Amino acid sequence: MVGTVIAKVAGSALGATYTMPAADGAAGTYLKTDGSTNLSFGAIAAAGFDRVTYITATDTTWDFQSTTTKAIIEVQASGGTAGSQDSPGYNGGGGGAGAYARKTLTGLTGSTDKLNITIGAVVGIGATGSTTSVAQAGTASFTTITCDGGDGGVTATGTAQAGGAGGAVPTTGDFNIAGGNGCGGQLTTAPGGQSVLGIGNYKSSSSGAGPTPCGYGSGGTGGGGGGGVAGGAGGPAIVIVWEFK
Repeated sequence: MVGTVIAKVAGSALGATYTMPAADGAAGTYLKTDGSTNLSFGAIAAAGFDRVTYITATDTTWDFQSTTTKAIIEVQASGGTAGSQDSPGYNGGGGGAGAYARKTLTGLTGSTDKLNITIGAVVGIGATGSTTSVAQAGTASFTTITCDGGDGGVTATGTAQAGGAGGAVPTTGDFNIAGGNGCGGQLTTAPGGQSVLGIGNYKSSSSGAGPTPCGYGSGGTGGGGGGGVAGGAGGPAIVIVWEFK
């Protein structure tokens, strides 16, 4: 049917006047209104997963795509660097792992919503872990997601030294997990703390520099075997943004 038709609403004496499209729509389209009684055929918008982005290197302001209506944000803070060894004996303490949080954002309106992302660096020996966070920007509205990084391990000076503390349990995600503590310096190895997205490596012997951890956010492994043997650096921070139409 083409042209103007009158539709009678049940229970009323008169119906509204609607203008129909001049031609049939394509297969799979639906009839929609512009709110002023003009009808046309429209395509059904695609829904579901759209894209995933991994942000690891620098602070940034993130723009959602114009089609984004929901997002899942994962925040993994960095791990701490392990302690070195200044004299033969014990390994330096392992670095602590960074905390992790995940949060779902709903009601987004596409490219008008933005995120301010701060990537916390891996800290050195004995230092307090740095913070990785995702804050609201643009028209997005949510509580800032904050995760503390793992502390650096302590240098061994002939006696066992403590490992770095892991990042505390976050309070701003829908799902929150603390970072694991680094192991204290032992005679053989002092692995770093475990994170949700990373694993601290072990050394196969008491000597040698601490190996690089796997993944993100885990603590470095302590160095040992002689004076000046370096501990391994912690795993870097990462923010993962999952966008949905």
